Amino acid sequence: MFYLINEDDDKVKYKGRIITFLLVFFINLLYTAFYFLRDGYIDLIEYIGYPILLPLAWWFGKQYDKAKYYSEKDPLTGIYNRRYVESAFTTIKSRLEQTRQSGAVLLLDVNDFKLVNDHLGHKMGDEYLLLITNQLKRSVRKTDIVARWGGDEFLILSPDIQKKEDLDQMLERIHQNLKQLSFNDVKISVSIGSALYPKHGKCLDDLLKVADKNMYHFKSQKKLRDTLG
Repeated sequence: MFYLINEDDDKVKYKGRIITFLLVFFINLLYTAFYFLRDGYIDLIEYIGYPILLPLAWWFGKQYDKAKYYSEKDPLTGIYNRRYVESAFTTIKSRLEQTRQSGAVLLLDVNDFKLVNDHLGHKMGDEYLLLITNQLKRSVRKTDIVARWGGDEFLILSPDIQKKEDLDQMLERIHQNLKQLSFNDVKISVSIGSALYPKHGKCLDDLLKVADKNMYHFKSQKKLRDTLG
C-alpha cells in the first residue's frame, strides 16, 4: 500500500528516507569503484544509475516513513494509538529510572458515549470524540503523550510528575476544559483514573489496572452524585 506524502507534515521522521538513500548511494559507489579498479577507468554510463536510483530510493523511503508514522496513529483522531504507547512507555520508564523521577498514567472514559451514538448517530459520535481529543491535547504539557486507547477510552502518559499536586492540577485542568464544551446540548465529561510510577507499579499493565480501578470508582461516584442530586 502506498501513501500520499504531505510535504508540510514535519512530524514524519526521515529515518527510512535517509537509510534507503545512503544504501543505494554506497552500493553504486562500490559498484563504480570495483569497475574502476578492474578496468582503470570509469565509463560515463556508470553514472546513469545515480539520477534514477537515488530519487527512487528516497521515494521508497518516504513510503516506509509514512507507513510507520500512521501505524502509530489512531486513524479517527490523529493522536497516538495503543501500539505507540506500549513502545513509548519502555523508553519513558528507562529515562525515569535513570533520573529517579516519577510519572503518571491517566485512563479516561467518556461518560454516556453510548447515548451519543444511539441518539445522534455514529458520525456525530466521531465528531464528539474529536472534540474531546482537541481539548485533551490543550490540557496537557508538550512532554505528555495523549493516545486513544480504544473505543471511547483515552490514555495520557505524563512523565516527570513529581508530586500529587502536579497530577491534581492536570486532572482539574482537563475537567475544566471539557466543562467549557457543549455538543448538541450534550454535557461533555469524562471519568478519569490515575496511577503513579513507580508508586503503583513499574510496568504498564500494573499501572493500567490501578488507573482502571480508580476510573470506575470515579464513574460510580459520579453516578451516585447524579442520582442524589
